[in-house]
Amino acid sequence: MKIERAVREKTFTLTSIAGPSGSGKTYSALLYARGLVGPEGKIGFIDTENKRSRFYADVAGGFDVIDLDPPFSSQRYVEAIRAFEDAGYTAIIVDSISHEWEGTGGVLEQAEAIEQSTKRAGLHCWQKPKAGHKKLMNGLLQTRAHLIFCCRVKEKVVQVKGQNGKTEIVNEGFVVVQEKSFIYEMTVSMMLAEGTHVPLIQKCPGDLLFAFAEGRRITTDAGGSVRQWSDQGVVLDEALEGAKREGLLAANNGMASLMNWWKGLGPRQASLEGMKETFKSIARATDQLKTDINDAGGGDPSDRLAAAKAANGDRAADSQEGFSMGHVTDTLGRKPSTNQEPSDASPPSSDAGSGAAIPLDGSAADQTAGDGEAEAGDSEAQDRPDASPASDLTQEDRDWLKQTAKMLWAATGPGEAEVLKNPFSGIRDNPTPPTVTKAARDKGMSILRNCSAVCDGTQDMADTLELIAGIAGVEPREIV
Repeated sequence: MKIERAVREKTFTLTSIAGPSGSGKTYSALLYARGLVGPEGKIGFIDTENKRSRFYADVAGGFDVIDLDPPFSSQRYVEAIRAFEDAGYTAIIVDSISHEWEGTGGVLEQAEAIEQSTKRAGLHCWQKPKAGHKKLMNGLLQTRAHLIFCCRVKEKVVQVKGQNGKTEIVNEGFVVVQEKSFIYEMTVSMMLAEGTHVPLIQKCPGDLLFAFAEGRRITTDAGGSVRQWSDQGVVLDEALEGAKREGLLAANNGMASLMNWWKGLGPRQASLEGMKETFKSIARATDQLKTDINDAGGGDPSDRLAAAKAANGDRAADSQEGFSMGHVTDTLGRKPSTNQEPSDASPPSSDAGSGAAIPLDGSAADQTAGDGEAEAGDSEAQDRPDASPASDLTQEDRDWLKQTAKMLWAATGPGEAEVLKNPFSGIRDNPTPPTVTKAARDKGMSILRNCSAVCDGTQDMADTLELIAGIAGVEPREIV
């Protein structure tokens, strides 16, 4: 981390202009932007409102537009803003940013789609949509242009108990249609009054309040005052700032991404030497965060699969020993049943100890006389942690079971059967040792069935973690 003396620098601002329909958001934003860039400056306009910006084509000296159609994903907003920034626009209006939150393909719709596809509500539905939103916000804070966001609002209505004890409906006024902390990321946030178009300032630095005279509408003068305020201080080296931003983006993707970017800098490395430790700190934190999420059973499926393989070593990729992929596919394609017939109990191969694959269908139901006939309910007993006492297992059995549970759990999550199918998150790459006993292999199959049930949505993830930890004879923390 680099320590340096604080110096006032020229900066760019983020402004949100919210209000109900007809309150003058678009018109006010255009006047404000013209003041920010001056008479000859370029204004970029990102239009999500079906080309309605063109109603104001002659306002404030004109502007250039990008029509942003659905889906209104966070990434598409980033791309549109970046297009204007790269083309040299110093003021960019986004009308409206609310679509990124609750429009077609926005954060709310993405979360709903995940809930429907996994048949399970919960925080996991928000993980990817919120991650996209965070990337958007990080991108906004690093943009080298003044950004102006038009925001829709809705009335907040709540139920409260009145003095007479009866439930009453109370209107608490307008709230911005965006993530709840959005307006607090702004330099200036305002709400336009319906009818008068006069702003109520919700957030503004104290020494910038002079730009917004009480009772006055937004004009080019307000934008000009904000520009004068933001231009104070040291003029930054735009090329250096651009390189720093590239480094931050690379670091936010992890150490491998950062090192590839750094190697490609060439002579520019010298100017960024002072930022190197900061970049590395960010990259390490990013990698650690990904690891923590993967270990907890979250994250992107491909990341989790890669993490599982890395934990087991990328060995013997073409080996077909250990867990049989054909039988795995069959098992994961079936819904788990709590009332399995004896033929579905999936007993292990009589080849236990030979290093052969563990069959996961009913193909081994006909055992040798020495193994005896499977009794009804045996499959349920196999899924109990106490079915085979830990004392009956060898140390090699325990080590193998722990690794098996860890690898399978790393690839387990609601709706992610495909991840579990794909070379068993590295278990296939580590053939079952021939000295692992039949009892341990039984437990390995039981762990697989329970992980499969989580993927099918028929078992709770937290409860299943406790269960498979018991089967493996370890603490849950040793698996995650």
